[in-house]
Amino acid sequence: HEDRTPPLGVTCALGFDSFVAMVQTYKSAESACYFCNDVTAPTDSLSNRSLDQQCTVTRPGLSGMAGSIAVELVAAMTQHPDGFEAARCAIDGSGSSILGAIPSQVRGYLGGYKLVPAEVDAFAQCPCCSKDVVRTFREEGVEFVQRVTANSSILERMSGLEEMKQRLQSADLAAFDMDDMDDFAAL
Repeated sequence: HEDRTPPLGVTCALGFDSFVAMVQTYKSAESACYFCNDVTAPTDSLSNRSLDQQCTVTRPGLSGMAGSIAVELVAAMTQHPDGFEAARCAIDGSGSSILGAIPSQVRGYLGGYKLVPAEVDAFAQCPCCSKDVVRTFREEGVEFVQRVTANSSILERMSGLEEMKQRLQSADLAAFDMDDMDDFAAL
């Protein structure tokens, strides 16, 4: 088994009139992955859904814009003294490359012609890149992928997301008191 430097991961995701281009964690330069902002495990988004619900409809120029931003993120890192390990920063400043800031992600909104750079930390309970999920994938490989494909709730349990959601639900129930019932009775 040869120990190689992993390739840099860059993700682009498209909505109808919005996109995100993001740089993945690379060695010591940590960034959030695509799923770090989700509080649920990934599921099948194509079966039993109409075309507009399958995330397949997007404005014509959006993919080119997202791809261009992704290329610029990579270019900025290649011009930084630390390369792909450059610290992520959303605002041009002392940690920038000669091509400017290196945010962990850039969100684009075509409706308002806006680009919003952001620094986004990895989520400890991420169903995709949390330590336990990554460790299990490295140990089990394809078998793990097959198990998760058959039952994505495995990811929520393994990452700690399921426990976090249960604690939040319990806290919500504890905060609900009988005085709140009066508000509902008036309806």
